[in-house]
Amino acid sequence: MSTTQIAAALFQLQQLDLELERLVAELQSVVNSLEGSSKLQKLRAEHDLAQQQLRAGLQAQKEAEWVLEELNNRLSAQEQRLYGGAVTNPKELSALQQEVQRLRAQQSRQEETALEVMDSAESLQEMARQKAEELEQEEKTWGEESASLRARRDQLEVRQQELQGRRAQL
Repeated sequence: MSTTQIAAALFQLQQLDLELERLVAELQSVVNSLEGSSKLQKLRAEHDLAQQQLRAGLQAQKEAEWVLEELNNRLSAQEQRLYGGAVTNPKELSALQQEVQRLRAQQSRQEETALEVMDSAESLQEMARQKAEELEQEEKTWGEESASLRARRDQLEVRQQELQGRRAQL
């Protein structure tokens, strides 16, 4: 082999090595991208958080409704005693009247609380719905992107094998 042939072979080898380095870097980039979209991971975390907040909000709504129902039952029972005629003692009637007034005030406060909790739960439901839509859209987009990334990865791997085969022949 002459020095010209050796120089040409070394030049070809150098060109193949440079092409292989570029290809390996691109392949690594594609593989890293296939590991997952940071936007998708962020949206999944936000969706999970919205679902947790929604469950907590719905539980708070149920509890507020239960408390209100219990107050309504107690108020009904006390009003029945007050207006039913079973209590005739004036002191007892006065105490019963005060108890009914106290229960009505408590009922009014609890109704306000229940309405606030219901409003909050509705807001949480809307937020959870929006997060679910955003996540669904991003998953669809990611599905399309990942299909093209997998195809590109496969192309790069085939090209890498070709280049390594050519390099081995030199």
